[in-house]
Amino acid sequence: MAPLGLQLLPEDILACILRRLAPRSLAASRGVCKSWCALVDECHLLRTDLLPLSLYGIFFLEGDYPSLPKFFASHLIQGKIAAMPDYLNRECVLNHCNGLLLLWDEVVNPATRQRVVLPSPPPLCAGMEKFFDDRCLVFDPTVSPHYEVLHIPSVPPMPGSTAMFADESEWPPSRYPIQVFSSRTWTWEERLFVRRGEAAGTIADMKSDEQQEDRYAVYWKGAVYVHAQNDSIIRIILSDGEYEVINSPTSTKLGGHLHLGKSEKGVYYALTCSLQKRIQVWLLTDSCGRLEWILKNDIGLVPMFENISGDQDEHSASWMLHKGSYDEDAKETHAEDKLELNFENGIILEAGHNTEWDYRSEVIHFLGFHPCKEVAFLWLSEKRVVAYHLSSSKVQYLGNLRLHCLGYSFPYTPCWTGELVGQN
Repeated sequence: MAPLGLQLLPEDILACILRRLAPRSLAASRGVCKSWCALVDECHLLRTDLLPLSLYGIFFLEGDYPSLPKFFASHLIQGKIAAMPDYLNRECVLNHCNGLLLLWDEVVNPATRQRVVLPSPPPLCAGMEKFFDDRCLVFDPTVSPHYEVLHIPSVPPMPGSTAMFADESEWPPSRYPIQVFSSRTWTWEERLFVRRGEAAGTIADMKSDEQQEDRYAVYWKGAVYVHAQNDSIIRIILSDGEYEVINSPTSTKLGGHLHLGKSEKGVYYALTCSLQKRIQVWLLTDSCGRLEWILKNDIGLVPMFENISGDQDEHSASWMLHKGSYDEDAKETHAEDKLELNFENGIILEAGHNTEWDYRSEVIHFLGFHPCKEVAFLWLSEKRVVAYHLSSSKVQYLGNLRLHCLGYSFPYTPCWTGELVGQN
């Protein structure tokens, strides 16, 4: 709660005082009380150009082996982001959230070239020493400059690694032990999250599941959504100390690849199928406290292959693989107003389109959702990157990205609000 003296100030004077705060402190002030939060938002005190609201490009790993992330983006942001972050160790990016990246034992801000090394987490609880963990990062600069890291246990497939659990035991357990690191206290703690509703399945179900190597986790409005084993979603409500399991809207047993992400209206789930040349997209909705998936798109992609050929004119490409280094002067000029995607001349995809053309060799890779607009990014046949607008079903060609193998990828929105919180 705000001090009594500040509570008595007129709103215009209080707004003038808050406007003098540094961006991070101003963002943190939104958490003091509801009236302050409303005042900051209504008076537009936060500079939106400093917040992670503008898409700058797509980070990706080439292959599934540990490697430095690479950056595919418009030529307009040349030098504004460290395209080849040579200040990092050779570690994979495990997760990302609102402009920050999570590595194995570090949190990094590519926009400001800041990094902090995290303390080592404590060992897993007795009987779970051989379990794997899904790691995710929680950060919202409009609420607080602090961040959290979660290590979420998952069932390993190796024989003998789940000795304390019978194969018929429920998973996740009714009281789910999760290691949580807080930058506020700079310590790890084990927190027990209590399950709402049914489990995802049994230990045996998780062992038999053929897991995707690149499963994702996203943060949306106070909850973490984790693409878990058997393709269910675990929703962890941080403030309540509870979690629930959300069943997958579809199955990959007949082929395809699932991708969890967030976009304009919340949490989305996409299924891409290279064999059938189709994409399906679901939106998670809340109806009277009941979460359910709504199918938004189910569309064939053959017209896209017909119209965007392998010989696409390189001069029409607006995006490219960035190989340059960070430019201290370039970061002062924000180019997001020029990076808007233009679908005016895009290709329109129509459901039910048929063709005699043979596209069996064409491969579709889902790169991620635009964080602020209903747009999905696709990589086609190891060559071309396109943006697909979910509402209009129009496709825009962005540029060529020639790789043999592509691993973890995500659209990137930089955060410029200030210092990355480290150990005092």
